[in-house]
Amino acid sequence: MKDIVEVIKTRRCVREFSEKQVPDEEIEFLIDYARYAPSGFNMQPWSFLVVKNKEVMRKISEHGKKSMIPMLEPMKDTSPKARDFLVFLKTKGTDMFYNAPVLVIILGNKNAPTVDYDCAMAAQTMMLAAQSKGIGSCWIGGVQPALMDESFLKELGAPAGYKAIAPLIFGYPKGKTEMPGRAEPEVVWLR
Repeated sequence: MKDIVEVIKTRRCVREFSEKQVPDEEIEFLIDYARYAPSGFNMQPWSFLVVKNKEVMRKISEHGKKSMIPMLEPMKDTSPKARDFLVFLKTKGTDMFYNAPVLVIILGNKNAPTVDYDCAMAAQTMMLAAQSKGIGSCWIGGVQPALMDESFLKELGAPAGYKAIAPLIFGYPKGKTEMPGRAEPEVVWLR
């Protein structure tokens, strides 16, 4: 495994994957690490829905595209990125999961008061663990509106009382993903 500082600095959002499948044991490894993320009141409010079935992933992607298009339409004239993503969503055959071999949806127990934060930390932990093993990852927030549909989520097999927090894709990167620029953050010190 790699040094944690190197893992943090080299992790990228991967959107091009090789054909190589990610073994179940590797996904189990990532889930095992996710459970070490901190959680409010140690409630550990997460559950994991692992999707390797390409037809199911295609269905989620199509549902996601239909949900995102109306959200982005009002922004197409003011945001070039929104306009470009809208073109992607409207292009027949595009895949919101970029042909990744695995989708893991982190689900959160709705009764946990800090569920969104807890599951977000579990997601980041999974993505860092993946990077340490040479597995690429990306949080696909664009399908989130589709996953807010409780009947659709139930159809996918989510347990009752849980909501989708983090749809993550995993796979072996095809090529190298360049690091996007990093802005200096504003820092306010109170001493």
